[in-house]
Amino acid sequence: MAIFVIMGNKLCVFLAAMLICAQLQAQVVKKSLLSANSFYFGHTVYAFGYEQKKETLFFKCFSYSDSLKLKDSTEFNLGKHLAADYLEVNADTLHGVLNFYFQLADQKNLVTLLRFNNTLKTICSVNNYDANHINSLTAFGDETYIFRQDLYIIKTNTDTTGKQFYLSKYTVKAMDQPFEYDFKWQYAFERQYINNANIIYADSNCVMLSANVYDGLKKGQWILRINAKTGAIIKGTKLNSKGDNRLYLYSNALYNKASKSLDIIGSIYPNTMIDFKTQTVDFKGAASTHQLFILRIDSLGEVSSRTEKPLPMPVQAKSGASVLPLHFKVRTFVKNSDNSFNIAADIYEQTQPTIMTYYTSWLMMLIPNEETYIIKPAPVYVSSKAVPGLISTTKGDAYGKFYLNTVNDYDKFKYAPTPNSLIVKTGPDTLNNTFYVLRKINILNGKRSFNYVFLGKKGLENKMILNAEKGQNASLYFTGNQSYISFITNALNTEFELKLNKL
Repeated sequence: MAIFVIMGNKLCVFLAAMLICAQLQAQVVKKSLLSANSFYFGHTVYAFGYEQKKETLFFKCFSYSDSLKLKDSTEFNLGKHLAADYLEVNADTLHGVLNFYFQLADQKNLVTLLRFNNTLKTICSVNNYDANHINSLTAFGDETYIFRQDLYIIKTNTDTTGKQFYLSKYTVKAMDQPFEYDFKWQYAFERQYINNANIIYADSNCVMLSANVYDGLKKGQWILRINAKTGAIIKGTKLNSKGDNRLYLYSNALYNKASKSLDIIGSIYPNTMIDFKTQTVDFKGAASTHQLFILRIDSLGEVSSRTEKPLPMPVQAKSGASVLPLHFKVRTFVKNSDNSFNIAADIYEQTQPTIMTYYTSWLMMLIPNEETYIIKPAPVYVSSKAVPGLISTTKGDAYGKFYLNTVNDYDKFKYAPTPNSLIVKTGPDTLNNTFYVLRKINILNGKRSFNYVFLGKKGLENKMILNAEKGQNASLYFTGNQSYISFITNALNTEFELKLNKL
């Protein structure tokens, strides 16, 4: 019996050691692959690239779980080619499927398309297709929204009478062919005085839009609910209460399918601060206090609750003796099970009249209290100053900046994702202090670094957690608040590494 126990203990130790070894191996994946790259979709990392087998080139793709367990893989024969014959592989997840596009460097008008589902089963394979038609969505413009196989788009037409906005619905003709669309219907907005319109949400029943009307009888900010089947308007809801001529600029919204209600968050500005009709602004005072609003629109399109909160800016941006205006932008708006909201906001400084430059990020909670909310803000640190040279002044470097072509673009600044954003992740650490993960990109030498900015013993500290030289592909994918997967290729771009990490 004693011998059995001893043997059993040894076996347990051996099995535990094997388990630890397996876990360590699962935390790092390395594979030989040419021109590798990756993306994260549906809690899955897809790593892809080329493999040369004698004179034949193969495209290969691997999918990994959040624990880096291999889920699926596939390969496709591209014929007698070298990886150098092709331009960089383009990929997207349009309509919830995986689309890969291959273009020979000497045949820029022809493209090969591969389309897979999320288990890497082939849906579509098309060789030598016209590159101008391979992705019809690129011709539609910025204001688009995808729901399953439906595409909604806002287009404009300008003539001598002004600018006309149209919402159009299209549906994919066939998933096993390059995407082409059947036109379904079109909704024409009121003809005059619309500054911007944005698609908030769509499903099989309705489409939700925000619209800013800057003059006329219907002056104000609106939420429109459109019938998804017919294109007929169901209800228009004005965000301004009667007699209130302030601007209610929309930032973000959450639709509740069960109650068919819409929670909206945005910013209130005096009409003297921004005038979309005369194209003038005066942001004096914007650097000190921000006015936040939270509205709920019920299933009948009526405003069922309204909260306004003054929000003192926690930091000040200075340029010499003058104070630059600061601008508040909601990036994410998440509802919790207890009906509170988590908000991740970004603060921009107006470094030039037409340029908003990233300054820092700010986390807060909205906690329900009877018929209103209590704001619980987290401490704020100027994250952009912790990474030397994060925001470049090099001509043509748009990283970390939002450009206003005209005053009309200001409401778009409030709701649209910032192109070329440097923010990878913001969140609370274990001590409930805010941390920031920021990309630094040097357009002159092609170098990129990922920087973890946090409150340490020496104050605000910066730690580089991933560094890529020119030619290397690198990305971070957060799987939890402080856990992430890093992807990077080697210097020759002949191998990639995936690794599990914690901040």
